[in-house]
Amino acid sequence: MRFSNAATLFSLSSIAQAAPAAHGHQHVHTRNPQYGYGGGGQQYQSGIFYVNWAIYARAHMVTDLPADKLTKVNYAFANVNNVTGEVFLTDEWADIQFGYPGDVATNSSQLLGNFNQLYKLKQNNRNLKVILSVGGWSFRGNFRPALANEITRQKFCDSSLQLIADLGLDGIDIDWEYPEDATDSANLVDTVARCRKTFDEYAHVNAAGYHFDLGISAPAGPQRYTVFPIAELDPLIDNWNLMAFDYQGPGFSNFTGHLSNVYPSSTNPKTTNGWNSETQDFVPFNTKDAVDYYKTKATPSKIQLGMPLYGRSFANVVDLSKNQRGMGQKFNGSGEGTWEAGTLDYKVLPQNGTKLYHDKEVLGAWTWDAAKKQLVTFDTPEVAVWKADYLMAEGLGGAWWWDSSGDYPVSSKKSIVSAVVNRLGGPHNFRINTNNLYYPKSKYYNIRGAATNITLGRF
Repeated sequence: MRFSNAATLFSLSSIAQAAPAAHGHQHVHTRNPQYGYGGGGQQYQSGIFYVNWAIYARAHMVTDLPADKLTKVNYAFANVNNVTGEVFLTDEWADIQFGYPGDVATNSSQLLGNFNQLYKLKQNNRNLKVILSVGGWSFRGNFRPALANEITRQKFCDSSLQLIADLGLDGIDIDWEYPEDATDSANLVDTVARCRKTFDEYAHVNAAGYHFDLGISAPAGPQRYTVFPIAELDPLIDNWNLMAFDYQGPGFSNFTGHLSNVYPSSTNPKTTNGWNSETQDFVPFNTKDAVDYYKTKATPSKIQLGMPLYGRSFANVVDLSKNQRGMGQKFNGSGEGTWEAGTLDYKVLPQNGTKLYHDKEVLGAWTWDAAKKQLVTFDTPEVAVWKADYLMAEGLGGAWWWDSSGDYPVSSKKSIVSAVVNRLGGPHNFRINTNNLYYPKSKYYNIRGAATNITLGRF
């Protein structure tokens, strides 16, 4: 792992950008000789989720993130109190207390932990934003009661803003999996509208009008996105993190199939069809249908295509097919896993004794081990490049990955993040959207002090 202990250095232009002048939210910037905004042609975002439990068994630190290949880090996860609506940190040791090399323990007046390191990454990479993701699968049940009335919805926004202001963040991502009906959808829309107003009012007084981001982690399954209030949310948010994966897996599929296919399969539909519990039949699960649906209701450039840095493994596959490749077959149970059965990090996927297959019809890949009777579905760099071509052709805003601990180092030819970023034109083709470093109300002196130093021109 790599630790960065270098002192923070700012150019004069960086100082000017620390507390940007008030402005309307823009998605395309014209070239500016001071700020370096790139003009002409499509520019892209590159985001990744960093999970706060990564510092433990995974030994994957914030300082291991490929910051120069990214425009956003989504930090997972904060939770929401299902009674009060308050957003709160889920692991204060990892988030704000854990000492990285060079950190000095204090009486809690100094921000430490992962968020301190993320702020340092922002200082050294001014086109990198840090977003707090709220919710996720494990905390999904808290949203409905938490956002059930106006008081708790406003508490959600106020407490989110407090974390932004204290921790030096650039916004939040709401990951509610998933609104079930019209009432849930209306409550989500009202919450986002309240947060937009709350964030803007704070920024006008305390951050020179900086635009704090609001994002949505959005479903790609037809049973979910048809209920989601896409059209109502789109004017209020900055991006849709389309969760274009987990279409098939050992815990929720009837046959071996693709984890994250872009297109449906015409030659082997069982590999891309999933069971719909409401209609009680098999329906196609694929990214194309999801993107086509979102594009009828949302701004295409706000859609970030999600890609997995892990694979799903199926055990005891009974392959009765003629081609003997394991796909579209019955199975029994979860296969091998890195941290849990049935889920393998991309960087440790089985190599020996397996056959690797690519399917350009669906844009997917898998390995088949006939001796073990195990099939693993995942993305390869080749598939990832196909997906990059797809998102560019569709006019989408970029790519993001779950999660950062699963990839090879970006210096490796096997890195999926590197393959996609290169295909999108490299970091010089990133959309410029400068982060914020000015947090004068932070309760942590090293974050608040950075704002003071910027104001006094000490850097």
